[in-house]
Amino acid sequence: MLKGQKTSIRPIEEDDIDTMYPWYNDQEVNLWSSGAWPLNTLQSKDQLALKFLDGSPDIYRYVILDENELLIGTLGFKEVNIPAQSVALFVVIGNKTYWGKGYGTDALITFSRFLFTQWNFHRISLDTWDGNIRAIRAYEKVGFKIEGRQREARFVLGNYHDAILMGLLREEFFSLHGKL
Repeated sequence: MLKGQKTSIRPIEEDDIDTMYPWYNDQEVNLWSSGAWPLNTLQSKDQLALKFLDGSPDIYRYVILDENELLIGTLGFKEVNIPAQSVALFVVIGNKTYWGKGYGTDALITFSRFLFTQWNFHRISLDTWDGNIRAIRAYEKVGFKIEGRQREARFVLGNYHDAILMGLLREEFFSLHGKL
């Protein structure tokens, strides 16, 4: 288990699906995590379990726990590029009572350190949509920089929005947060 200052991260277990199920069928959680309401929702528990427990071997998924080991979110990585030592990161704080309290930032710092030190990645990327200002600010606290924008690449609540592309390099992260 990875330990941060406020969070812990561990692999997803079958018992986690019951806690996660309401998040992935919640309009507000999905709006801010992907801007894809209702396309990412309306899944049965069996569909969610298949996605998280038996899904693609190229997607690595974990859960975020608070100080009391209460499950509050998920995160993981995909698009592993071994020659370039790069990866794409994703994160969702599903328990809305933890929004805006630094738990997502702490989990991202902890997980980024793991990806840079244990997996030896050189670069981590992620993306969101331009209306998700809270996430962009959290990513910037971790050290991510806006690298680009895909114009009108997301369709959110009936309107087109730009996708915001962000990246973080290993040395930038270490200069902000140290190696340990």
